[in-house]
Amino acid sequence: MSTVTRALILLALACQAAPAADAASSKKPNVLFVVFDDLNNRLGCYGDPVAKSPNLDRLAARGTVFTRNFCQQPICGPSRASFMSGRRPDSLGIWSMTKYLYDLHPDAVTMPQWFMQHGYTSMSIGKVLGGYGKEADFKTLSVPDRRTGGKTKDEFAMPDGAALPPNLAKDLLCENRDVPDEACFDNVSASLAICELRALAKKPEPFFLALGIFKPHSPYKVPKRYWDMYRREDIPAIKTPARPRNAPEIAFHANHEILGEPTAHRTLDEEAKREIRHGYYAAMSFADAQFGRVLDALDELKLRDNTIVVIIGDNGFHLGEHDVWGKMTLFGWDARVPLIISAPGIGKGGAKTTSISELIDIFPTLTDLSGLPSPGQLDGTSLVPVLKDASASVKTAALTQHPRPALYWGGGPQALPQVMGYALKTDRWSYHEWRDFKTGHVVGQELYNEQADPLETVNLAGTVEATAQIPALAEQLRSITTKRWETKR
Repeated sequence: MSTVTRALILLALACQAAPAADAASSKKPNVLFVVFDDLNNRLGCYGDPVAKSPNLDRLAARGTVFTRNFCQQPICGPSRASFMSGRRPDSLGIWSMTKYLYDLHPDAVTMPQWFMQHGYTSMSIGKVLGGYGKEADFKTLSVPDRRTGGKTKDEFAMPDGAALPPNLAKDLLCENRDVPDEACFDNVSASLAICELRALAKKPEPFFLALGIFKPHSPYKVPKRYWDMYRREDIPAIKTPARPRNAPEIAFHANHEILGEPTAHRTLDEEAKREIRHGYYAAMSFADAQFGRVLDALDELKLRDNTIVVIIGDNGFHLGEHDVWGKMTLFGWDARVPLIISAPGIGKGGAKTTSISELIDIFPTLTDLSGLPSPGQLDGTSLVPVLKDASASVKTAALTQHPRPALYWGGGPQALPQVMGYALKTDRWSYHEWRDFKTGHVVGQELYNEQADPLETVNLAGTVEATAQIPALAEQLRSITTKRWETKR
């Protein structure tokens, strides 16, 4: 039985179980929290010239777009453990795909769990917490966690069992087939979310619905009509295909996600590069369409005026910039991720803010907006002041980190990095330190002037300008990191 077929059965059972009686609307706001996998800022509402993202743009017109928002680690598992618990990766000790939140922290409380403890019906559909490898990630929810798919090996499955049409793409990461949206499990996830919304709309208690949409994660397997939204010649060329000048080798990795394992590395020719970039845009537009269906359901069910909607990307993604394909670096393409918050009655619709924010700020923001107490030990800060006034600011810097090796599997849950990279992101600077994980010795430094050099083409570390800036930035970085290092160089 295919993943999509199994998910359709779950959907049918869930819809049959929906209660029929109407109930009074809740006084507390509902929460719809949507996580997209590998979604960077290639969206219309973030200024991308060719992106077709009408539904995310529609949400942006209702809410606030955070243009300088950063993930805490640019890889799915650690990032999700971080923002779902409101803790930094160092606070959790989770930096790899071999560690899971409840394995290390059995008493951890995530956002939907916290809301459930305060009277909400909480549920999760699709890939929300964790990476891949665990079917059910949340320890407790009102309804058991449901994965309708989400493995890295995506699949098509025709709803009627018919044979798949031919693949019109050439690259091994791409499939362009003339199939309906229902052949893809993200469509099933969205359908299940809509079914649940219909049931939740009839209940008196408020809800927290978390929805994970797997795209635009690779492989880029989406229906032909989304490929046809783009002419390949219209997709912008890679602006910065070369590595930043003077950047240390440790800032990079083997690009295994796109190029394959180092022992069998492939080289992308220009045609393959263009097709992969085309596939990413097509996958993003497919994901946007599934989100649009859920947004439509909110309006149809008259839930919009009492539902906070939050969308994020779990991490950013390079498509050839800096000679990087994938994530797991400290550069802006990986560290910066979309955050759009629509909170009824708060702020002005269509606002854009350059105020710095982080994914760990979502937990305290949602408790603040919902009038709930905040659990202890959260590392983030409420963004409500920024929602009320886009010119306001609640922090001066964000922190993104990632280890080397960039992806390590050996040793199980006790495996530790060799080097940890930290990036302090301020209004002007992106300061990176690479530290030996055991000793704290600095083994690499980078400094980029985000105002004069927003594409991060020149590492200024070692220059006169950097000498004047780095000491204060290094001290600010150490004040934020939760793993305390001695000052060693």
